[in-house]
Amino acid sequence: MKHLSYRYGILTLFSMFNLMGMTSNNSVLALPEGDIANQVCTKGGAAVVTVKNGNGHGSGFLVSQDGLIITNAHVVDGGPSVVTVAFRDGKQVPADVIGFARGGVDLAALKIQNRKNLPHLNLARPGTAKVGYQVFAIGSPLDADNRDTCTQGNISRIRPDGIIQHTATLNLGNSGGPLLNSKGEVIGVNTSVATSFVLDSEGNPIGRTPGGTGINLSQPGEKVKSFLADIRQKKVSPVSTLDKPKENSVETIALDGQVINGTLNGSPDYYTFSGKAGQKVVIEMNSQKINSFLTLAQVIESANGKELEKVAENDDKGAGNFNAEIVTTLPADGIYLIVAKSSQRGETGSYSLRATVQQ
Repeated sequence: MKHLSYRYGILTLFSMFNLMGMTSNNSVLALPEGDIANQVCTKGGAAVVTVKNGNGHGSGFLVSQDGLIITNAHVVDGGPSVVTVAFRDGKQVPADVIGFARGGVDLAALKIQNRKNLPHLNLARPGTAKVGYQVFAIGSPLDADNRDTCTQGNISRIRPDGIIQHTATLNLGNSGGPLLNSKGEVIGVNTSVATSFVLDSEGNPIGRTPGGTGINLSQPGEKVKSFLADIRQKKVSPVSTLDKPKENSVETIALDGQVINGTLNGSPDYYTFSGKAGQKVVIEMNSQKINSFLTLAQVIESANGKELEKVAENDDKGAGNFNAEIVTTLPADGIYLIVAKSSQRGETGSYSLRATVQQ
């Protein structure tokens, strides 16, 4: 890392001399690493804003001197058409939400009207982000008053879809802020922090760990470049194209053997059916993507409301067969709940489910 920082420091210093009209064939000393970080954070922070949507906040950054701002789509999705942006010095101005990236890309554009000569950031050349390179994240983590917070780290991975994984600390509120290289150029847009599931005693997801995992994710600069081209050509979407998260719902099924196709997205799927005492039921969950796990419970009405009493569960049909099957006799008339999930925490994938009465 010292070698890379040294090399970029020379390039930065040469650029400074050239801008000042000074040229020389003599060797130029690199800036110390701390000075490079200070320079990137100080100059970059002038072009970063806090985006307030009325219900919360995120971050964004200027990409033109006339007020064009890039942020994440999820920062302004579902909010007003005019938001408030705050600069480093606390000054606030309105900005129009002018469009969203197409194809489910988590980017949106804002525009401050009737402004000129605003500080802005330049995009890095495509392909210049490499694993191990130093990066800087600027934004407003946790609280809008934490604007102009700059953290640094390194690129730890570039995923097959181009998403940049890095170690510059992110928290809620950093979304939409820039990820910069050591020359202060935008290589990505900070979007999310990887988290893991928190499970209850039954193994069901009940929440997620907070930030600070060290796995921070940014949309790549190449997507920003494509989005800017769409903005110029007026090819943006008027609404967010992000996939809406699936809400847990309970589906009523019949014991008729009909195959039901579903997809797990990190949390269980729920099905209910009406059963009779003495019925022998067979419930099957098959998948080539996940390690299927079935639980069957009876829904019991009590003074405290509805309660669940486990009847049966199954992980694997047999050795080497990771599909799940429950064969059991129902203990009473009433409503029963099937919980379809994976035995591996957070696993996602498609499956098929079938429930029948065995004669």
